[in-house]
Amino acid sequence: METDIDSLLETYISDLRTNTSSPCWTMLNMISSKNGLATLDGKSGLLGGPADKALFRTLRGIADVILVAAGTIRTENYSAPVITDRTSQIRRSQSQLPLPTVVALTNSLNLDPQSPLFTTPHYRPAILTSTSGVKQQDKNHFQNADIIEMPGSSVNLRDALATLAEAYGPVILVEGGPSLNQQMVSLDLFDEFCITISPKYSSDQNSQLVTTAESYEPGEVTLDRELTVDDFIFQRLLRNRKP
Repeated sequence: METDIDSLLETYISDLRTNTSSPCWTMLNMISSKNGLATLDGKSGLLGGPADKALFRTLRGIADVILVAAGTIRTENYSAPVITDRTSQIRRSQSQLPLPTVVALTNSLNLDPQSPLFTTPHYRPAILTSTSGVKQQDKNHFQNADIIEMPGSSVNLRDALATLAEAYGPVILVEGGPSLNQQMVSLDLFDEFCITISPKYSSDQNSQLVTTAESYEPGEVTLDRELTVDDFIFQRLLRNRKP
């Protein structure tokens, strides 16, 4: 169905996001090239347009947590999230934190402590890592971040989601990259997929395919709706779970 940007945003804002079988509701927001690849010239942002960027910002405003792999944070040069006035009002009315917490997933702390994400005044991101993955002297470089250590040699994502939901709130938005998304699919941890299909084609030879309904068995994911704005297709898919 054809729509405009304002209607698109209000539709996503009004969606219900509750999971009776889990402490959190986990969303995936990704953009795909016309031919299914995750990047254009090495970056996902180059695939987007005004409507996609507006929805990206809106979904961030809905979330309590934005979970991102360290490689994507480095490639996309992450900073503190900027959200819409509309979602700011909603956050205040629901007693959420003023901004969602960006959580960097890393087992090595291969992140720049002087990057915008860790140096924005009055904003405190988090780092999700394993107890054996980092040393105390490395953690000392990230004084402006919460460091959440999960036991073991690597982060148990299922346990980590519950920990993040308890610490920051139940709506968790996963922004990739593709390797993290595939891990989440393998563990069956997604409840909602917000996939934008760009009209742009990509020839990136090293790009991975975007996680879609095809990542699951037939019948496990349902297309809830499909909207079109300026040649961009916006799909909302829901994971079908047995009662």
